Amino acid sequence: MNKIYRINPKNEDTSIKVLIENIDKGYKLQEIEDELTEDDILKYSGAIIIAPDYQREYRFKLDDEVKLIESVILGIPIPPIFLATDKFKGVRVKNVVDGQHRLRALYRFYKNIFKLEGLSLLDELNGYEFKELDITVKDDYLDAKLLTITFNDFPGIEFEMEIFSRYNKGTKPLSPQEIRHAAYNSKVNAYINNYAYNLVKNKNIDKNKLYEAYNASKDRIQKKKLQEGIFVILSIIENGINLNYDKSLVYAEEYMKNKKELEKNNPELADLNFKEIVEEFKLFNAFIIRLQEKVDYPFSKEIYGISSRNYKFQISIAMIIAGIYKQKIKCNDLLYKILEDDNERDRILDVIKLNLKESFLEDPDYNASTTNSKKINELVDSMIL
Repeated sequence: MNKIYRINPKNEDTSIKVLIENIDKGYKLQEIEDELTEDDILKYSGAIIIAPDYQREYRFKLDDEVKLIESVILGIPIPPIFLATDKFKGVRVKNVVDGQHRLRALYRFYKNIFKLEGLSLLDELNGYEFKELDITVKDDYLDAKLLTITFNDFPGIEFEMEIFSRYNKGTKPLSPQEIRHAAYNSKVNAYINNYAYNLVKNKNIDKNKLYEAYNASKDRIQKKKLQEGIFVILSIIENGINLNYDKSLVYAEEYMKNKKELEKNNPELADLNFKEIVEEFKLFNAFIIRLQEKVDYPFSKEIYGISSRNYKFQISIAMIIAGIYKQKIKCNDLLYKILEDDNERDRILDVIKLNLKESFLEDPDYNASTTNSKKINELVDSMIL
């Protein structure tokens, strides 16, 4: 019988001051784009990873934040924070399994992002930011201890996912998609999350067409639908259409899982692979932008003349376009011709339109999934560009 793995979490009383310092380190670590030195790796060790693209969109209301701060100042016990050790950019860090909102509220108050309002037990502090509090209150706040429970070195990703699932049973539990993104945290995952948020953040800059192509929205980012759609695309443009995958979700989940495992088992190869992914994704998006000069929403049926207000990004179309890019355009050295020659772009687009119009997508007798890998592969293979 195999030895049974036990979690053996480490319980500690951690001051808010230390938590804030480690959250600060986490923010700074995520902003570093250059390769880390050994000194950097040691400097940022122990960082707590909280980012604008964290497990779920921030849902605490001001009233929730204020009540939490009041409880801390009064010494009322706060529910424990659950953390899990991980590697991020080669640094030993801690992901937040449960307690993301509490940590963020504590950090936001310290950074003077909101004032105390509507306090019932400490009404004399109403209207104050942290910087305006008496030094004694500040000191007590930073010295207050929270119970942190840290899980160390899970034996595998599936195990870690189950732990995430079991400990996210609060009033606002994580969705399955959010759990996957928390458990499969990797450099690639962080890059795509940042990419998704920047699509929305920069939507009005230079007429960001990719914002429209990916149908980016805060809601789709919050629910991780946008990111998972991109992971499906990345899986296909890197590895091709997999006939063993029966639905699009498998592409995203296996891709995220593999990048996590590669980063853990072979960091040097993972770094090289990451750079290749970023460059290939840029080229793919350049191709999409060229298509957008003729079709606003190339990941929808609009690419072959059928418009719909409600379906601007359809995963089946995205899979087909990614397959065409991988198996027809890159393999035949057509990309740079498309990027530089309008006539070549128009010719390719006409071929795509004709083939999709006559495909299983518009077959009234076809009742199976439109993300069927075998059907998509047959369609892509049949195209002559």
